Amino acid sequence: MFTLPFDLLLLFTVVSPIVGWLTPKQHRDKVLGAFTTVALSAAGYGLYDLYQQMSGAMVVYVPSNDIAWATLRVDTLSIFMATIFLGLGAAATIYSVAYVKNKSESPFYYTLILSLISGMVGIVFAGDLLVLFVFWELMSISSYALVAFFKEQTVQTEASFKFLIMSAAGSATALFGISLLYGLAGTVNFEGLSAALTGAAPNAWIYLAAVFIFLGFGVKAAVFPLHTWLPDAYTAAPAPISAILAGIVIGPGIFALAKVFFTAFLSIQAVWAPILAVLAAITMIVGNVTALMQTDLKRMLAYSSIGQVGYMLVGLAVGTQMGLTGTFLQFFNHAIMKGAAFLCAGALIYRLGTHDLSEMQGVGRKMPLTALALAFSVAALVGLPPLNGFPGELTLFSSTVAADMAWLGVALLINVIISGGFYLRIIYTLIQPVSSAKVEQAKEAPILMLIPIAGLTVFIVLLGMWPDPLVTFAQNAANALTAFGGAA
Repeated sequence: MFTLPFDLLLLFTVVSPIVGWLTPKQHRDKVLGAFTTVALSAAGYGLYDLYQQMSGAMVVYVPSNDIAWATLRVDTLSIFMATIFLGLGAAATIYSVAYVKNKSESPFYYTLILSLISGMVGIVFAGDLLVLFVFWELMSISSYALVAFFKEQTVQTEASFKFLIMSAAGSATALFGISLLYGLAGTVNFEGLSAALTGAAPNAWIYLAAVFIFLGFGVKAAVFPLHTWLPDAYTAAPAPISAILAGIVIGPGIFALAKVFFTAFLSIQAVWAPILAVLAAITMIVGNVTALMQTDLKRMLAYSSIGQVGYMLVGLAVGTQMGLTGTFLQFFNHAIMKGAAFLCAGALIYRLGTHDLSEMQGVGRKMPLTALALAFSVAALVGLPPLNGFPGELTLFSSTVAADMAWLGVALLINVIISGGFYLRIIYTLIQPVSSAKVEQAKEAPILMLIPIAGLTVFIVLLGMWPDPLVTFAQNAANALTAFGGAA
C-alpha cells in the first residue's frame, strides 16, 4: 500500500495487541518484546532494501491510497531519519523486556512503541504537510500515553498532561500555519510549496505562516522557550521510553522545521536564519546551564538534550550544505549517545531505586559494565575524540566559520565546555568509594538491559573512530533536502 518498511510497521502494530492477548500471561513480556523486536528488524530490512533502490538523493514518490494530493516522498533524508528511529526503537524494546514487568498491560505498551515508531517513520516519509500532520498526531498520542503508562506516581500523570497540553497547542498552531500555506500556494505538497513560494515576493501572510509553523513544530523539537515539557516528561517516563523520547522524538520536530523552512520559506531565509541562530544559542545555554544545577540524573540528561537541540539548530541557522550535514550528523549521533545514557541511567535506577546522584556514589564499582557504558556515552556527548559526538560538533563549528557566523561557533564551543562540567560530575560519582548500603548491595544490570547498552556503546566508539560512512550518509540526507535548492 505504501512502502515495505512502512507497511510492515503498520501491520505489526495492528497485530501486536492480538498476539499479546493470545499469549499466556507468564510469557507475555518476553513474547511481545521478541515480537516487537522482530517487527522493527523486519522494517529495518525493508528500509535497507528501499535504500538499495536509490542513488544519492534520488527521490521515490509513492501515492497514498491513490489520492493525488496525499503522497509519501521517500528520499535519502527519509531513510536517514528512519534508520535511527528503527535502530533505537529496537534497542529500547529489548531493554524493556527486563525493565518493564507489567504483564497485564504489556500488549498496550509494546503496541504503543510500534505506533510511536510508525508515526515517526510516517512523518519523515510524508510528501506533503497533510500526511505529515496525520502521522505527527499518531506519534504525539503514542508518546503521551507512554510517558504516563505505568502511573506509579502522580508525577508521571502530571508530566504526561503537561506534555499533552503543550503538544496539542503546538499541533493546533502548526495546523493553522499549514492552512495559511495552503491559502498562499494552493497546495501542501513539498515540491509544490517550493515551486510556488521560493520566488514569491515576501508578504505579511508568509511571515505569519512561518511563525505559526515554527511555534507548532518547535514545541516537539524543544526549542527555547517551548522546551518546558521536556525535563518533566523525560524524567517521569520509564527508562526505555526516556531513551526513545530523548534520542529520537525530538528528531521529527527538527525534521519538520528543516523540511518546511527549506521548501516553503526560502524567500524569507534572510529574516528567519538570524533569528534561528539566536534561538540556537539561547537553547544551548539554557539547556546546559540548567543541567549543571540538577542532582537528579535523568533530569540532568533531559536538560542536556535541550542543549543538544541548540547544537542541531546551529546547522539549520547556517543553512549551508555543511551546516545541514552537521545537523543530521549530530541528530544521528545524539540518538545513540543519549539513548545509551538514558538506558544506563535506567539500569542504575532499576538497581538502586533512586534518581539522585548523591545516592549513587561508588556504584561504578558494583555495576562496572553499566558505569563504563555511561562514561563512554557522556564523554561522547561532550564531543571528546575519538567518540561519535566529535564529528558532528566539528562539522557544525566548521560550518559557522565558513558562513562568517563564527560567533555562533564560539557559542557552540562554550556550551561544549559547560556540558563537560555536569558530565564530569556523573563520572566522578561513578568512581567514588561506595557510600551507602544500598550501593554496596547493588549488582550488575540484567543481561537484556546490558545487550542494547553494549550495542549502542559499540556504535559510540565505532562511529567515532570510523565516521566516514555516516558522514557520507548525512551528506546525502542534506542533498535530499537541498534538492529543492535550499542551501549553498
